[in-house]
Amino acid sequence: MLIMSLIKNIVVAGGTHGNERTGVRLVEKWMDCPECYSPCCPSAKVELVLSNPEAIRLNRRYRDHDLNRAFSQVCLDAQSEPQEYEFRRARELNRIYGPKGTGTKTDLLLDVHNTGANMGLCLILSARDPFTMKASAVLAQEFKDVRIYYQPEERSVSPYFGTVAKADVCIEIGPQQHGTLDARLFEETESLVRRYLELAEEWNRGELQKRAPIQVEVFTQLRDLGYPKAWALSPIEAMIHPDLLGRDFCELKKGDKVFRSFDGKDILYEGEADGRTSVWPIFINEPAYYEKDIAMSLTVRTEEMW
Repeated sequence: MLIMSLIKNIVVAGGTHGNERTGVRLVEKWMDCPECYSPCCPSAKVELVLSNPEAIRLNRRYRDHDLNRAFSQVCLDAQSEPQEYEFRRARELNRIYGPKGTGTKTDLLLDVHNTGANMGLCLILSARDPFTMKASAVLAQEFKDVRIYYQPEERSVSPYFGTVAKADVCIEIGPQQHGTLDARLFEETESLVRRYLELAEEWNRGELQKRAPIQVEVFTQLRDLGYPKAWALSPIEAMIHPDLLGRDFCELKKGDKVFRSFDGKDILYEGEADGRTSVWPIFINEPAYYEKDIAMSLTVRTEEMW
């Protein structure tokens, strides 16, 4: 983890996935209206980027490959010139805003996404960075639908765009159908991103660090759960159970219904190999994850002082 003193360079990104339109329109709006964001953090340089222009043009998640799975150090450093558009774009973005690692130009990257799952205003942190933790705790206090999802990542291995920066937050807003816009969610997202910038200004003035710790719920990644299948490449044999659909961040206990087969049989959650009997699923039935064979991600819930 790279700990920053002052936040000098901030990137706000939209369209890392081209059909997640909230980030696309937010960045386009701010490009046309700098006064919408420039007063929020005058002590830092704030840059805007449409991450995947080809996918945005096509209104698809990606053209050739998921851009947000192309930023591992291995991918960025590969000797051969990649053929897929997104791998080339990842290298370009890394040159502009990186390079990934200790020498990166970017202190903070806010990457705005949408999800079809009932995630509310989900703040995904990949490291326990002092600024992103403190700012996210403040936002969890200020916005009723905010949830904090901690997905620990070793930055050099992580494939996500945000890890090009010293610190990042992936902002996942939902439920929202891909390729569409939702006025309420757009306005909430704009307010949320603007508050991150204002809190970065507080940090640079040395004020945010002095705030009293805030108790927050933290949902930490445990594992991904795939759909039931006979073998790896066979069709799925069951769907998300109706009782679980839309219940992101709610407790799932051993014996609860998790899937329903196509012939109407219920499949129960059996608990974890380590003896754990309760988990909190998120990204339940996310449309973009069908191709990745992820039915949901299972998390552990804790209460912490941030």
